[in-house]
Amino acid sequence: MSDQDLVAWLCSAIVIIFIIYTVIYGIYKRWFLEIRLATLDESLLNDDSVIIEEITDAPLGSKIISQVPAYIIDDE
Repeated sequence: MSDQDLVAWLCSAIVIIFIIYTVIYGIYKRWFLEIRLATLDESLLNDDSVIIEEITDAPLGSKIISQVPAYIIDDE
């Protein structure tokens, strides 16, 4: 086995390991998010790694109006 073959195999192994790591990390991140959603974790509202696009759960009789920003109301 020449040096070029060894370098090629090492580069291939690094790329494959990186792809496997990325897939496993994505699965773990989604799984952990599902757990946090199932437990109604309120820290998700202030978590920088989560982007809230739309909140659709509201009391009966509420209306959803598009293009209106929502603000968090603190109970102080």
